[in-house]
Amino acid sequence: MTDNDARRQVVEAVMDAVMSGTPGNIARHFAPGAVFSQRSNDAMADAPWFGRMEGEFRLQGEEEATAFLQELMKRTNYISYEPRGIVCELDEAASRCDWTRRDEQTGTLITGTTMYWFAFTTDGRIRSIETIGSIHSVLALRRPETV
Repeated sequence: MTDNDARRQVVEAVMDAVMSGTPGNIARHFAPGAVFSQRSNDAMADAPWFGRMEGEFRLQGEEEATAFLQELMKRTNYISYEPRGIVCELDEAASRCDWTRRDEQTGTLITGTTMYWFAFTTDGRIRSIETIGSIHSVLALRRPETV
């Protein structure tokens, strides 16, 4: 297996875990001190559901990475998702995923895309992940009017 094949498998494992909400043991792929940076255009919606874990997080080992990923997945619940490809070159990789979520409190449907950029250490562990999420549509649940 080539280094690019191994990195592709790590990216696929992380993407599947994050999008399915089941972290499994992906934290083992993070190097100590790995940085997870997350941004989005969520500010365009004025709803508490959009209060996401944005910013830059430095993960000091597998235990902290596991705790971070579990918290991240509690806040992100996808109805559906579709990976749109992975590109690996040298010690970097990129991926894109289209998704749909539902706000559990209001029933609002949200669709969007998230881009992921991975940087790897020389031994193939994740040095950093940067994500940029973009919301495409917010569809409020229509409730029947009462007479």
